[in-house]
Amino acid sequence: MTDERLCWLIVRDELRRKSSKLRFLGWFTVLAGRQSVGAEIGGDIRRERLSDKMTDYSIAVDASAQSPDERRHLRTAGQVPDWFMADVEQRYQKIRKRR
Repeated sequence: MTDERLCWLIVRDELRRKSSKLRFLGWFTVLAGRQSVGAEIGGDIRRERLSDKMTDYSIAVDASAQSPDERRHLRTAGQVPDWFMADVEQRYQKIRKRR
């Protein structure tokens, strides 16, 4: 397994939880469209947005795990360094701004 893949597997669930949080409009569409065709369309849109966010996060994770020291820590400890998630978030925000 590559270091990038191992790193992604370690942080993926946390990033999915963070990405899938619904804001006000997300909850509104869930509640308002529960009994309508709009709910299915809204669900599709939410899944597509989540997929887009997770793709951008995966790019940020790959970019953050670059130095040999980081990779060694990842392999020996089975966890990312303390600063890693903040670095991923910063890279993620830059990626999202370019869209």
